[in-house]
Amino acid sequence: MAKQTYDVIIIGGGPNGLTAGAYLARAGAKVLVIERRHETGGGLVSEDHSAFRFNLHAIYMMMMDVMPPYKDLELESEGCVYIRPDAQASLLASDGKALTLYSNLDRSVEAIAKFSSRDAQRFREVYTECQELSYASLIPATYTLPVPPVDYAVMLGKDAAGRRILELSEKTPLQILDEWGFENPLLQTLVLHLVCMWGLDPEVTGMGYLVPLYLNRMLNMSLIRGGSHRLSSALHRAIISHGGDVLESYAVTRIIVENGAAKGVEVGLTNAEHLGRKMFEAKAVITSTDPVTTFTKLIPESVMAGISKGCAETAKMWRWEHWSLFGLHLALKERPLFKAAQADPGVDGASIKIMGYNSPADFLGHLKTVKEGGLGIAGHVTVVSDIDPIQAPLDVQPGVSTVRFETLAPFEAREGTWDDISRSYGDRILELMRQYAPNVEANKIIRRYENPPSYIEDKFVNMVRGSFKHGAYESLQMGYMRPNIECSSYRTPVQNLYLCGASTYPGGMVLLGGGYNAANVVAKDMGLKPWWSEPEIVAKARARGLAL
Repeated sequence: MAKQTYDVIIIGGGPNGLTAGAYLARAGAKVLVIERRHETGGGLVSEDHSAFRFNLHAIYMMMMDVMPPYKDLELESEGCVYIRPDAQASLLASDGKALTLYSNLDRSVEAIAKFSSRDAQRFREVYTECQELSYASLIPATYTLPVPPVDYAVMLGKDAAGRRILELSEKTPLQILDEWGFENPLLQTLVLHLVCMWGLDPEVTGMGYLVPLYLNRMLNMSLIRGGSHRLSSALHRAIISHGGDVLESYAVTRIIVENGAAKGVEVGLTNAEHLGRKMFEAKAVITSTDPVTTFTKLIPESVMAGISKGCAETAKMWRWEHWSLFGLHLALKERPLFKAAQADPGVDGASIKIMGYNSPADFLGHLKTVKEGGLGIAGHVTVVSDIDPIQAPLDVQPGVSTVRFETLAPFEAREGTWDDISRSYGDRILELMRQYAPNVEANKIIRRYENPPSYIEDKFVNMVRGSFKHGAYESLQMGYMRPNIECSSYRTPVQNLYLCGASTYPGGMVLLGGGYNAANVVAKDMGLKPWWSEPEIVAKARARGLAL
């Protein structure tokens, strides 16, 4: 078999793999990105249905305004533009009331004051603290290497903000919410949903440090103009424009390991084994695959055991999320008209509109139902075309609307297989939506598409059991232990093999942190001169003693 040689081969063309490839290609490395699907992007999927654009997985971008790659890689000039709505999130109560929070703190305080002047003042204090903790430490930490737990505690313990982060880490999200002391149930529920909707268990300790970050970032989230895939397309172009290669529809079947070092990869054309395999050699291999795939499949356990028994053993214990997501995507003849907008005009422009919950107990009950395999009827709606009109064919069908509903759901539902129950579950969701927007009638639906947890796994092999973060957010799978201590800083016990995916630090949510940090490590190990400079936010944290 003829072999082609590269400086760096990257397994997986998701957000982190593309990010690492873009940085290293621009640094002068000869880069090859290999993607098993027909297109790069991973969870950044945008599909056209009758000219309506459905973003089937990732859509809410938490870090666009602060992530280093956006500026470094000039993604805006590559066609990626983000839109940050003023109104970020509304909770719609069943009695017609609503509460909207904004990216502008003063507007949020004003909205809360209509329900409780005490809560309004308290929210100002809470949000101000969350912003301080986020910018002083939590955001910079996303774009630096993880620190061993003891060293991390010592580092944070020298600064008041750091000590507060350590204190919050030992509390559950519910305990933190209780400490914040909001009295209005709408505000309590809205805040709880915002900080727990992406995988934090409200009643589990050890992850409390993410609560201030999530509250800050969920009130500063963005959508990508034209669809989420525009972000991955921009990253893809950043690789190609600097001499990198991208190979799509090819699956890596094996990482070639000789004498304890990665030497390259073997690939086969997806679903076409009869066409044979190709071999590629490289000085470094970076994989965005999950630890189970990396250390038990791409590298056989027998090979891995001779290098590090720990990697294979921890991979076998890897825990996936306790719940997944169900999406209902709609193409409508007219935009939904929410009754709650009469009480709160901010509802119309809100990025997400949460419905089906009137109290924290409702949210906790829904989560309990999902954990037990049941189906809850609650979730959040985004009228995508209100935020980004080009995601609906308004030029040829004036008045139409692209709508997305998303809710927590079990991978295995008690009611039956997802193939059998998705349509009926979608009908129940539509009934819920009509309680809040009566004009979402059956005769107004042009197209609908249910995207259950099983479809997530079918489309993305690393999203096992409908995983949306490549692994549960638990103390033993986070920070310096994501995916394990031996691989915590992107290097692995296999020489020349590196990690960069969402199952590595800092995790999922299209942060681009894994790819960015891995690129820094690989560039250093390969003697490449970085063309990028340390982000200002990281430099400030380092000067303050909150980053190493």
